[in-house]
Amino acid sequence: MTDTNLIHKDSETLKSKKSKEKYLVKGYFGDPDTWCLVFRVPQRFGGKLIRQSLYTDDIEVARSIRDKFIIPILTESSAIAALEGIGKSIIQSQGAALEHLSQLKNIIMASEGLKLGDAHQKYIRWMKKNSGFRDGTIKKYTDDVAAAIEVLGKDRCAGMLSKEDAVRLREKLKSAEKSATTINNVFSTFRGFLRWLKKEGLMASPYVVDNFLIDLPPVRKENTAIVPPSKADDCMNCVKEWTMTPRIGRYTGMRIGEIMACCSNYKGCKIVKHEGILCFQVSKEFSKTHEDRYIPVCEKLMPFMTKANIKEVAESARNDRTESPAQKKYNRNVKKIESCEKVSFHSWRVYANTMMMEAGVDELLCKRIVGHSDPSNVHYGYTAGRLEAMKAALDKIP
Repeated sequence: MTDTNLIHKDSETLKSKKSKEKYLVKGYFGDPDTWCLVFRVPQRFGGKLIRQSLYTDDIEVARSIRDKFIIPILTESSAIAALEGIGKSIIQSQGAALEHLSQLKNIIMASEGLKLGDAHQKYIRWMKKNSGFRDGTIKKYTDDVAAAIEVLGKDRCAGMLSKEDAVRLREKLKSAEKSATTINNVFSTFRGFLRWLKKEGLMASPYVVDNFLIDLPPVRKENTAIVPPSKADDCMNCVKEWTMTPRIGRYTGMRIGEIMACCSNYKGCKIVKHEGILCFQVSKEFSKTHEDRYIPVCEKLMPFMTKANIKEVAESARNDRTESPAQKKYNRNVKKIESCEKVSFHSWRVYANTMMMEAGVDELLCKRIVGHSDPSNVHYGYTAGRLEAMKAALDKIP
C-alpha cells in the first residue's frame, strides 16, 4: 500500500527544491557542473527568452546573482502589490508600522539569505583550498570569525548585520575580559570575512562591512625592549642547556621561528653556502616574500656552527608558531637578570639591528639582514652580491 503522507512529503520537498533553484539550470550549455540562468522576461518588457551561463558551480553564488539582478525585474508587479498592501495595513493600524517595516525590509533584502554558519563553512573551505596561507594563519582567521559568529548567531543572515550587531559583539568581547588586541583582531578578521563574502558574490549589501567600523578599545603596545649590551653575555647564557639559539639570534637578528626552521630544514629553510658564503636561507614559502632571504654567518658565530649545536636547535624546534618549552624557560630566566625585566628572546632582533646601526651600517642594509617589512619592499632589492657587505655588517655586532 502506498503511503499518501510520504507522497505528500516528497512532493513538498520537490516543490521547495524547485523554488530554491527557480530560473537556475545546471549544465545547460554542456558543462554539467556550471549553473546557468534560463528565464523569460515578462511580456511588458518584451517577452524574450534569456539563457546565460553564470560560470560558477556554487549554487549560493548563482542564487545571489539571480536574486540581485533578475528577481527584482521578474517580481516587480508582485513587489508593488506587496508595498501597496503594507501601506494600507499601516493606515489601518493608525501608524503602528514597526512590524510592517520589518516585512518591507525582508522584501528589499531578499538576496541576503546566506546564513553566517553556512558562510563560515564556505570561508574555511576557500581558505584551505585557495588562500595560500599557513595552517596556523588559517586557524587563527577562521577561529576569529567563529568567535564573532558565536556572538552574532549562526542563523543570522550575513547581509542583514547592522551597526547594533557590531556594538553587541564589541560589548560581549569586553565583558568576557578579552584584551584590546584580541578585540581589534577579531573585528579586523571579521571585516575581511565580510569583504570576502561580497567579493565572492555571496552578499550584495555594500553597507555591512562599514557597519563593523566602530570605535574599539585602543591598543597600547610597548616597543620590544633591547638586550642591554653590558648584559648580552648573561642573557645569551641564562639557560645553560640552550645557548645556541640565543647565540644565533644575537649575531643574526633572526626571528626564533626562522632560526628553528633553518636548523630543522622546515618548509625549504636550511643552512647553505650561497655565493661561497655560509648562510641561513629563509625560504619564500616560509616567510611569504618575493624571494628567499639569506643571512650570512658572521665570524663570531662561525666556530659554533657544529652539527651538534645545530641538532640542539632542531630538537627544541616548534614549527607551529607557538613557544617551545625551551623558549618559555628562556623568557622566564632572562627576566631575572638585573635591568632585563622586560627582555625576551625577540629582544635579540632589536639588539642586532641597533648594534649594526650604531656601528654605521646603512639602514636599508640592516632591514635586508633582519627582514623588516617595508612599504616599498626596498629591502628585497639587494642581490646575493651584497652578502659580503651583510656579513661585514654582522661582524660589527658585539
